[in-house]
Amino acid sequence: MEKKWHAIYVSSRQEKKVDEALRQKGIVSYLPIVKTLRVWSDRKKMVEFPLLSGYVFVQMKPIEKDLVLQTRGVVNFVRSNGKIGVIRESEIESLKQLIALGYHMEAFPATKKITKGDKIKITSGALKNLEGWVAEERDESFFDIILEGIGYNVRVKLPEGIIKRTA
Repeated sequence: MEKKWHAIYVSSRQEKKVDEALRQKGIVSYLPIVKTLRVWSDRKKMVEFPLLSGYVFVQMKPIEKDLVLQTRGVVNFVRSNGKIGVIRESEIESLKQLIALGYHMEAFPATKKITKGDKIKITSGALKNLEGWVAEERDESFFDIILEGIGYNVRVKLPEGIIKRTA
């Protein structure tokens, strides 16, 4: 079977450690790193950061899925319509070329930030396809959701990665 590129969610600030752990297991991984000038009150310094915070790319065969998931710091695969998403080789190569050329880059979600009052739909997990509203933003990655699809108002704490704005 042919190896394909996939994106994985990783624990907060664990991108470099996960990338290294995957390589030690023989899994081809790619962590896009960009250099940014950081200014403090007493100094300036070029610092390396992951371009996509919370993500690492892996090139693997389907049989290697469990090996990836068993890596410390790996949360899950990025999914699309319930299936593990596949990233084209050309997209990975373009990203590598842009970084190698030293272009200033920033990454941000393709959709607007989910905020209080937004109508949402849960895209995976036990509550998949339930709809509701964002009742309160707790921090950058968790929200209190009021779900109507089960006949009750239920307040649930969910990670941003499994909800999408519907309206």
